[in-house]
Amino acid sequence: MSGWRTAHRHERQVVPSFLPLPTVGRAKRRGPALGALVLSAALALGACGDVSERASDATPTTPAATASPVKPLTGVDCSTLTIDSDSPALPAVSGDPGAQPTLTWSGQAAPANLTVKTLNEGTGDAVASTDVVTASYVGWEWGGNTAFDSSYKRGAPTPFSLQQVVPGWTCGLAGHRVGERVLMSIPPELGYGQGIAKPGSGKPEGPLVFVVEIVSKTSPQDVDSAVSTATPEGEDKAAARGITVTGAPGTESTISVASGATEPTEPEVIVLARGTGQPLTANSTVAANVAYSTWDGSRTGSTWKDGGLQTVNTAQIKGLEGVPAGSRVIVLTPPARGGSAPSLAYVMDLGKAL
Repeated sequence: MSGWRTAHRHERQVVPSFLPLPTVGRAKRRGPALGALVLSAALALGACGDVSERASDATPTTPAATASPVKPLTGVDCSTLTIDSDSPALPAVSGDPGAQPTLTWSGQAAPANLTVKTLNEGTGDAVASTDVVTASYVGWEWGGNTAFDSSYKRGAPTPFSLQQVVPGWTCGLAGHRVGERVLMSIPPELGYGQGIAKPGSGKPEGPLVFVVEIVSKTSPQDVDSAVSTATPEGEDKAAARGITVTGAPGTESTISVASGATEPTEPEVIVLARGTGQPLTANSTVAANVAYSTWDGSRTGSTWKDGGLQTVNTAQIKGLEGVPAGSRVIVLTPPARGGSAPSLAYVMDLGKAL
């Protein structure tokens, strides 16, 4: 889509744009993340999809131009938040599940707390903050007449990691069940801030409202189970490239690069263990556990340690198309142009296509 990436990433990326480093720390910290690697081309979740859809004709209760600037919070611990289940200030929602709803605004100011109201009960499993969730959603600035982003208009639910969205999403959806439809009111500090966006940037700001339908979820345990039956096959290729991976497929792993190993000049994919799932297509998105190391070993990280799956899209990594779901792969990336990021080595356990 023509929108921009999730706006909670305020720290400078230090790796190639299609393979940023994994998030460090659970929901409590949102540093440089496996951003573009894991986001489908359509997703700018809560970040505003097409700039043309931004609520430029909105009439917020508190215009951003006159409100005090609010910066988005980082390092949010969901357990410390007060999350309300309803408020008389919330807009009324009309329309059936499965289709884009419409709102009727109350005329009141937005709730101060994160507020998540269940519109339709779900009977599926509860969502955890470490899961990948597939959802249909639409979002508005508070009081706005035009949605700034909508998966309904794109025609399909969107998969995303709850570690790659604003804290209002991470903390607001955790605990809700697959099949539920919820109305979320997110205060600026748990969204994209207020009064700090550059003019014309198209960023939503101030209090935000989303209607979200949780279609499915994938947990770290689901990915581990899918990869645990993969058949090893690529150890010799990895060794020839100077790459060592610890841990059996479907278990916590690390990756390291031997001193003097030749750096990649283009992205390389090595199937380290072949899964039994369906081959990934040219635009598949999968949930994944990932560990990485810079080529010199100076920086390492792991979703197994940090908590929280990432999403990987095959269109963004040459060589993943045709690899069966449930596989373990090594991905090697060259340095970024201009030397702004080093070569990197990743090991990825790939769950089923979402």
